[in-house]
Amino acid sequence: MKVLSWNVHGLRDDVDALVRTVHGVQPHVALIQEAPRVFRWRARAAELARRCGLVVAQGGASGNLVLVSLAVSVRDTAVVRLPFTRGQHPRAAVVMRAALAGAEFTAVGVHLGLTEAERAAHVRVLLDALPAQEPVVLGGDINETDAGPAWRTLAARLADAGAGDAAPTFRTRRIDGIFVTPGTAVKDYRVLDTPDVSRASDHRPVVAEVELTR
Repeated sequence: MKVLSWNVHGLRDDVDALVRTVHGVQPHVALIQEAPRVFRWRARAAELARRCGLVVAQGGASGNLVLVSLAVSVRDTAVVRLPFTRGQHPRAAVVMRAALAGAEFTAVGVHLGLTEAERAAHVRVLLDALPAQEPVVLGGDINETDAGPAWRTLAARLADAGAGDAAPTFRTRRIDGIFVTPGTAVKDYRVLDTPDVSRASDHRPVVAEVELTR
């Protein structure tokens, strides 16, 4: 299963370049951060999905959006509200239970907060919401590097698919990642860095190919 995670900067940049990038990846699951969340967000999310050759599985969760290919069978979705910090943006995570070719999995998209204390509180709630048995693929904008406490807490429970790859995802830092249930094979991991990516967002997308079993 091919998974893409990308902070798309509110679609304020070159959307055509963004669509070309997603089309080039052809993900089964796209975990989007900073998607439209206020004015006409449903219509804008549906239009983005259509142009990318995907469909909306879940949206409306503080800018988190899950898009899937028609090969993915969505079982159910949920929104996990994360602890609110006064003066900061409301945060949430999207959780989707689905299957690909009969192999069940849970996909989670999240955009953690801007302060260290906020991120720590978010990760505790997020990890409590994950299923114990089903393979999990979690992608998002962690807003800190792998040296940060929230990232380390995530990586203590889930395997960092990009561990050992220092390619930056935002300016010169790697603050976006994909995590999987330990034991889930990661066949490929890469950070896309192309002229289209530079035009499409201030973040670079992260792509991982994971092996699911029935």
